[in-house]
Amino acid sequence: MRDDEQCVLPRCDMKLEQAVFLVGGRGTRLGDLTIKTPKPLLEVDGRPFLDILIERAASYGLRRFLLLTGYLGEAIADRYRTWGAERGLEIKCLFEPTPAGTAGALSFAAADLDDVFMLANGDTLFAVDLEALAGIPTSEGWLGKVALRRVADASRYGAVCLDGARVTSFCASVEAEPALINGGVYVLRREILGWITQPPCFLETQVFPAIVATGQLFAQEFDSYFIDIGIPEDLARARREIPVHLSRRE
Repeated sequence: MRDDEQCVLPRCDMKLEQAVFLVGGRGTRLGDLTIKTPKPLLEVDGRPFLDILIERAASYGLRRFLLLTGYLGEAIADRYRTWGAERGLEIKCLFEPTPAGTAGALSFAAADLDDVFMLANGDTLFAVDLEALAGIPTSEGWLGKVALRRVADASRYGAVCLDGARVTSFCASVEAEPALINGGVYVLRREILGWITQPPCFLETQVFPAIVATGQLFAQEFDSYFIDIGIPEDLARARREIPVHLSRRE
């Protein structure tokens, strides 16, 4: 049994085949650590952090991966040039010519996207059950499904509010108190591209709030392991915790 199998939700017949990772950020909050190494390639458990994210998605049967790179993208391309093929995976890197935001990067990759795909941040491990995420019950016209996590202090992330499974609001600025946050793992329809404006454009602050107004964005809370390596303290914690977390998975 997987460590996150307690998340029992209705399944659907949708089969995810493609995972897309946003790996283009500069990682400025990590200081000198990312001068020569892109944040997703920082070592955790003796290997690049992104290896762990790809392997976890592959454990759900996903075999095609799209890495949307920017800062030090050549290093990411070099890492996965043969790494994926050696494991039976297809990994393609796309270089963002100028920073375009999380939504802008997705728009740049339009020609390579499946009709339905998983999207995730390349600096966060959120151990959700991808089948359960894809199976969140929705209306016919859904555009996105978001994995949420409850944290003790939401001030770093902003909060998400729900009515049942439907997202009703995103609050970018909140007090240091418990709340549901956007965990950075999504199942999206390709039609979401029509909501992306001229870059820079961001999913979290522009696209998702606009879709919320139409009732086409859904979400579910997952009580699964979560860590974002975007600050030095959490990178150090990931290096302590993730080896233990992975050793407990069957």
